[in-house]
Amino acid sequence: MRKINQLGISLLVFVLITTLAGIPAVFAGGKKLIGFSSVGRFSLAFIAGEKYLERYSKAEGWDFISAIAENDAAKQAQDIDDLVARGVDLVIIMAVDSNAINSTVRALHADDIPMIGYMRPQDPSAKVLYDAFAGQDTVAQAYDASISVKKMMAKNGLKGSDVRILHVVGDPKDENALLRKKGFEKAAAENGWKIVSEITCDGWSLDKALTGSTNALEADSSINMVMLASDYLWPGVKTALKNKSKLFKRGEKGHVYIASQDLFPVGVDDIEAGYMDASTILDMGGMAITAIEMAKRVLAGEKFTENTTPKKQNWMAGRTITIDNLHTEEALWGLEFHPDRK
Repeated sequence: MRKINQLGISLLVFVLITTLAGIPAVFAGGKKLIGFSSVGRFSLAFIAGEKYLERYSKAEGWDFISAIAENDAAKQAQDIDDLVARGVDLVIIMAVDSNAINSTVRALHADDIPMIGYMRPQDPSAKVLYDAFAGQDTVAQAYDASISVKKMMAKNGLKGSDVRILHVVGDPKDENALLRKKGFEKAAAENGWKIVSEITCDGWSLDKALTGSTNALEADSSINMVMLASDYLWPGVKTALKNKSKLFKRGEKGHVYIASQDLFPVGVDDIEAGYMDASTILDMGGMAITAIEMAKRVLAGEKFTENTTPKKQNWMAGRTITIDNLHTEEALWGLEFHPDRK
């Protein structure tokens, strides 16, 4: 009996020592700890993404902690170091800068810390990739919104040669913004539309959206369509249109057609009001479900390639929302997180 007690004490001491030393004890239990490195909380889309990731992590029985980079790539690198120091089992990353994040990805791989990319992809030239990535086909996102608006314009008798576009581009550090730019340009080229002005909103700046749109509308009053990188920038563009007496509802003479992205609450409101024509949803919830499923499988030792199901990099399709389907489509984060529709 004494030998059994001594053995029990020895095991207890072993568990305590290895746990305090940061070494996983064979006999120790405990939940998985998921660390999320977020771009920031300045966008409701990012807040929704964080909420979805936390919700689905907890549904797996995991603990979840967030680190908020405030749109600062250097801070994000430090945030991820801090998450690792706190003992996370896996890091989910929404990158501030699609290129700067690559050094952190290399470091995590070197330390055998698994990671899942969420929503914002790495620069396509990256040599070392996330263990898995859950994102959206944002070339198609922009293209699909454009084609929805094309159908509206054709119904109203507007020919391709009549379309003159203000193209509002998002932050060039965000790979999704650059991919949306490609999607918009593809639609314009295919349909004979002329992009008469293009502005770039570094840091997703609303001020640049307002100033740039104002200058573009002053320079060319014939603009009758806006290709918009995100509803996030819409308040700036909308103010510019209003100030230049070009803000009219769908069906009114002088209406400027708007093809946008993401379906923020403001997009919901102005599709209803008639000022915005189409916005392709950025599926924050769907990407979160995919990210957590892949995290579960990575933690179980599974490795993904471009030949596995799912693939290492997953690109979801988005749904384009217009007034025709706004109130029939399900799982719209812009409605779920709408501050005035709780």
